[in-house]
Amino acid sequence: MLAPAALPSQSGRTVLVRPQEEDDAAVAALRSHPETRRYLPFLPEHFSVEDAHAQRLARAADETRIPFHIHLSTPPDSESPTKFVGIVGITHIDAEFRSCEIGILIRPDCVRGGLATDALATLLAYAFEEKKFHRVVFVTAVHNVGMRGWLDKAGATLEVIQRESCSDGMGGYIDMCVYSILEEEWVSTVKLRLEERIGRQTA
Repeated sequence: MLAPAALPSQSGRTVLVRPQEEDDAAVAALRSHPETRRYLPFLPEHFSVEDAHAQRLARAADETRIPFHIHLSTPPDSESPTKFVGIVGITHIDAEFRSCEIGILIRPDCVRGGLATDALATLLAYAFEEKKFHRVVFVTAVHNVGMRGWLDKAGATLEVIQRESCSDGMGGYIDMCVYSILEEEWVSTVKLRLEERIGRQTA
């Protein structure tokens, strides 16, 4: 599904943009990075620029997805030569029941800088306030302590731990956690918590 051209964040630090060809190399590097595969071990060890190109086109045509790239709003400095910092998107859209899933991948060198919070707050606002979803789901590995902690602090609800529901990439399986946020929880709790967190990070 075609994403809006741009969704600027509340803080002004990041903007969500439509996936573009100039990011294909960065996407390939991110999806095959050892730190990314630590929590998503089913991702391929090798993911080429051509693979990223093909995936971008396929996802743009997929009516159950709204994909975005996360870009820095300001020009990058010499230590960060690219505006690209990650991938975020809406998947598994169920229009009948107004539900979807949100997923995110951040460049390992950009973790813990508040950029993920910026991007997720922007996308959650779009999902609930623009697309009018009733329910948003997050699925993350049980050992992804960082993401689980973020969801807990944001006010998401842990619904279930799916035992051995995902490949570990080595012939075994890993447990996955399913969290959810409902539209009334977004309004009453989650949105406020994220706004406060972003305010502290940018103060």
